[in-house]
Amino acid sequence: MKQDYKEKITNQIVTALEQGQIPWISPFEKQLIPMNYLTKRTYNGLNLLSLWTTGMMSGFTGNYWIGFRQADRLGGRVRKGEKGTPITICCPMKSKDEDEQEEVIKNYYKTDYVFNLYSQIEGIDFNAEPVNYKPIAELDRLITATGMRIRHQGERAYYSLDEDFINMPFMGKFKTQTAYYQTLAHELIHSTMQSTRCNRVMERNEQGRALEELTAEIGAAFLLAEFGVKADLQNTSAYVQSWIKALKNDTNYIFKASKAATEAVKWLKEKLT
Repeated sequence: MKQDYKEKITNQIVTALEQGQIPWISPFEKQLIPMNYLTKRTYNGLNLLSLWTTGMMSGFTGNYWIGFRQADRLGGRVRKGEKGTPITICCPMKSKDEDEQEEVIKNYYKTDYVFNLYSQIEGIDFNAEPVNYKPIAELDRLITATGMRIRHQGERAYYSLDEDFINMPFMGKFKTQTAYYQTLAHELIHSTMQSTRCNRVMERNEQGRALEELTAEIGAAFLLAEFGVKADLQNTSAYVQSWIKALKNDTNYIFKASKAATEAVKWLKEKLT
């Protein structure tokens, strides 16, 4: 993965945070997952975060995206002066193993660029954006399928790593039902750090806690987007400042968090299969 790609994504997220905007929080009531218009596949991981951030910073209102050649195939074209948003593509490559005996498939990553169909492409008559999210009942089913112990007591929401349970205030303590699910999703991501799940190790210091919080924030946004729920978790200014500092010092920081978040969401979603 090219360094300039990492720097571009990192700088974009830092700019958003410094302006008081959280890249993984949708400005709209429903949070839809960016989708490729031609393939109808949704983007995930860092690509999802990159497209969300670009859309927010650029004022794009749609979630259909398409590549330069894909647009050309459909008779469309990129508007003059528009710049694409970088995404990474995993490409399988055949090679020989160390003994040159068997063929093995290894993955390598390359950078590609996509454009927002609504704001950057012309010449394509497209259908209305699909509502590609699942009903909230499916989120309840996922929560049950994880087998996670959830205790409803007190005024605090947290995950206990030592005792392996999530503590939640009763739903009636929240302003809305959506706020309850937003908080629970955040704690569900934390719960995947357990060794029997994603085995994510958190360093016992300020930097480690900040990285785990960022992972939980992004992971909750990814998970909730599957169900059309807007992630609107409240971040303390201390955490936001920690993220900005870490992002400026380490271009791999957002990649670490988004990778861990993607793995956490994958583990949770697999409980439904």
